[in-house]
Amino acid sequence: MKTVLVVLLILAAGAGAWFSGLSGLFGVNGQYQDFKEMITYRKVLDKEIRNWTGLRNDMIKNRGLAAEENLSLTSNKASVTQQRDEQLSKETELKEEEVQLNADLSKINKQMDELKAKLNDFGVSSVQEIQAKMESMEASNKKLQEDIDQIKSATEVAAKKRAEQATELAGRQKEQAEYRAALAKNGDEYPVLSVDPQWGFVVIGAGQGSNIDPNTVLLVTRDGRSIGKLKVTSLEKNQTVADIVKDSVPAGMSIQPGDMVQLLRPLQSAK
Repeated sequence: MKTVLVVLLILAAGAGAWFSGLSGLFGVNGQYQDFKEMITYRKVLDKEIRNWTGLRNDMIKNRGLAAEENLSLTSNKASVTQQRDEQLSKETELKEEEVQLNADLSKINKQMDELKAKLNDFGVSSVQEIQAKMESMEASNKKLQEDIDQIKSATEVAAKKRAEQATELAGRQKEQAEYRAALAKNGDEYPVLSVDPQWGFVVIGAGQGSNIDPNTVLLVTRDGRSIGKLKVTSLEKNQTVADIVKDSVPAGMSIQPGDMVQLLRPLQSAK
């Protein structure tokens, strides 16, 4: 602005000199030298005008650049303000996250304390110890399952064997029933009169005329239960002598007078 004022003053001074020169040129006392000075001054004035014009153009250009720079600064200011607001928002979010994390951490610590208390109740003090106990329990369970499988297999085998034995027992019971029925047809039973345990023989109250023959094997019973076996050695008129068959009498028992004797085999097959 100061430069513009200087240029305007120069233009005003030049204009006054120019008009003064014209007055001297066309006046009665005008001189050629004044006209020459006027031309020289005009050149200086033109130069100053060109300089002023250049300065004016530079000023306009600089003003445009200043406007652009001001616009850029305004934009940068808005960007910086936005960045600052975003940073403040992020800081707020981070603070909220920190509060939440602290709350979560406090909750986790509480859960850890509860877990430790429960671990103590189970007699363990760490997760590793729990893992070890679980592995031990799994091994025990595996061994137990193997034992169960073996027992199950053995049970199945035993059940099958029991079924076979039951079938066999039923067959034997049937045979025994048929045998007893056949023995019942023999009809006669005879009492044991006396027993000689030292020599191992008994005297039976049946003699010749009974269905007892020499060398016949007899069955000794007491209350319907088998006590032992006898083999006839001597058949007399009113009595029979028979030896006790070795190992036929159960341990802890003995043939006693009063026990009953009958044929071991049914009459139709007795010899």
